[in-house]
Amino acid sequence: MKNFFLSVVFAVNSMYGNAQQQPPLSIGHTDTLHSVILNEKRSLWIYTPPLDTSVFSKTDYPVMYILDGENNFLTLTAMINQLSIINGNKIFPEMIIVGIINTPGNRTRDLTPFKSSIFGNSGGGEDFTSFLEKELIPYVDKNYPAAPYRTLIGHSLGGLTVMNILIHHTSLFNAYVAIDPSISYDQGKLLTNSKPVFLEKEFIKTSLFLGAANTINPGMDTAAVRQDTTQVTQHLRSILALSDQLSSVQGLKWCFKYYPDEDHTSVPLIAEYDALKFIFRHYKFPQTQPINQFFDKKSTTAELEKLISSHYQSLSNEMDYNVRPSEQDMNRLGYIFLQQKDNSKAEMFFKLNIHYYPESFNAYDSMGDYYLSKDNKPAAAKYFEKALTIKYRSDIKLKLEKLK
Repeated sequence: MKNFFLSVVFAVNSMYGNAQQQPPLSIGHTDTLHSVILNEKRSLWIYTPPLDTSVFSKTDYPVMYILDGENNFLTLTAMINQLSIINGNKIFPEMIIVGIINTPGNRTRDLTPFKSSIFGNSGGGEDFTSFLEKELIPYVDKNYPAAPYRTLIGHSLGGLTVMNILIHHTSLFNAYVAIDPSISYDQGKLLTNSKPVFLEKEFIKTSLFLGAANTINPGMDTAAVRQDTTQVTQHLRSILALSDQLSSVQGLKWCFKYYPDEDHTSVPLIAEYDALKFIFRHYKFPQTQPINQFFDKKSTTAELEKLISSHYQSLSNEMDYNVRPSEQDMNRLGYIFLQQKDNSKAEMFFKLNIHYYPESFNAYDSMGDYYLSKDNKPAAAKYFEKALTIKYRSDIKLKLEKLK
């Protein structure tokens, strides 16, 4: 695997003479994968969440796959970073983001499920899906800390591909986002093919967000579009027909949203935000307002522990894999309560970290610090010794020696 920094430099050489001397702002890296199925090298832009693995245990993250990665990677990495890390936000989970870069001249080939007489280089969608299933996803699972929860996002022809995979390869992803999809492609063939599948197939534990832009003439509304038969409304009319079909689908958790103030090219950003808010609507830890639930004096330690455990158990059931709270966050909260002399809650957070991360030396070291603060030297020594069996650290060794 070859890694190169994918960088954004906020400087203009003509304006700032020393611009080239400044270090770049890195938000991810590029990777490449040779596809036997497509007989070509595919470029990837990849973002992984920041984690100090010298202190905290390695953890797995849900993976977001983005079609037309060169267009959507930067906005989505910024959005995920802002709403999963910055200022303690946990609205979305931290995620690995894989931007799939189009190869020159082959976008239509890859993102159309069947050949059209209008587009010569088209109809390679099934090969592209095979590339995702048999090559790209296994590669990401092997080389990155990927959890078994995958989201696919596509816009326009990318949205058409998202819908085709949802319909015919449902289990490949857990969540699907189709933004202003080109459902009318090839006289709406996918729409015709999808109807019997939607009636017969169950989409258990699968989510879909479908967004539509305003691509119609001024003065028209969606009611008028449904009655219209002209080519002007064909794009939106096909999406509305798709949303009608979805109402009969068994098990699918889905949401449709029409954006009257957005056109085909402006809709992705706001739709991506709404889509992720819908898909991960249960992810945020419940809070009493305006006080964070963690610091609400009315909450007892037992009540708070139960709330944390039940929340992450519920997420695990919904996302169909073991979702754990952030070790870093639990550790930070434990020390906050330790400083506040709230020993009961401090102990609870440190114990939870040991429960969720039994492989972490840091979890045992923190529990040792807790007992050290209570002057319980035998218990502190026990946890420091356990931490050292997992990973040798001179600072922990020194704390242990001072107890003897």
